[in-house]
Amino acid sequence: MTNELSVTYMSGPLDGKTLYFEQPEAGEERILLIGRREGCDILIDFDNQASRVHAKLVIGAIPASATESVVNPYTLAFWLEDGGSRNGTYLEKEKGSIKGRVSLRPGTLFRAGRTWMRLDIPLSFEEGGPY
Repeated sequence: MTNELSVTYMSGPLDGKTLYFEQPEAGEERILLIGRREGCDILIDFDNQASRVHAKLVIGAIPASATESVVNPYTLAFWLEDGGSRNGTYLEKEKGSIKGRVSLRPGTLFRAGRTWMRLDIPLSFEEGGPY
């Protein structure tokens, strides 16, 4: 079974490129670092308006009630958090930079530095196709 989520660059030299990440296990959180620093999960080293660690994309796998057909179910929740950047982190058409950790829906555009990105709708599937 493959459980992935993805982030797509929506501007800049990597416009249209998609990065894939594994979803966390039920009850766990995964933090993706966004920035210019080598080693960031979402690297925007081409953007001189981005900080070394500009923002964090947080994915939480929140346990849900099990059924006979689904063992260890969970729902995914997403948050975007500014990493104390100089130029701020923005959601879609919002005028001001985000403060603290804000909820992020799949399909929402967000910007770190001058680079726009989109959290894509995660897909879960087994061999043989979606379920």
